[in-house]
Amino acid sequence: MRNMVNEMNGWVGYPDIIAFGCSLGAAHAANLYFRRPDLFDGLLALSGVYTAEFGFGTFMNDLVYQNSPVHYLANMPKDHPYISLYNKKKAIICTGQGPWEQPEYTRQLDHILQEKGINAWVDYWGYDSAHDWPWWYKQVEYFVPYLLK
Repeated sequence: MRNMVNEMNGWVGYPDIIAFGCSLGAAHAANLYFRRPDLFDGLLALSGVYTAEFGFGTFMNDLVYQNSPVHYLANMPKDHPYISLYNKKKAIICTGQGPWEQPEYTRQLDHILQEKGINAWVDYWGYDSAHDWPWWYKQVEYFVPYLLK
């Protein structure tokens, strides 16, 4: 990816790669970032659900577990080398609390991140902030400058 970005833009160096998504895309972005902090330099996850239980209920096998950040992060030792990698990067996880949002999933992840000492900006927008594109556009505009600093 970095080589392609450099080629297409006439750049040289090491451009950052930020995992980003909204809704189901936020779940995928967070999973990519937390599983591979060696490849991703940041995270912007908006209105996601970060547990495989949302889709799989109580079913759990290794594949489901490895794609459920709430599960594998909760079991990650506090001295795992990934934690220091996460803490060298910028991660933002945001949810609204309005129509169609499910902030309880973000709260669940937030609690685990705090418990493990993983620095992330976890933000809860108001009760007017819906699970919809107009709000995600506002959130992107708000958060991206911080990620690019």
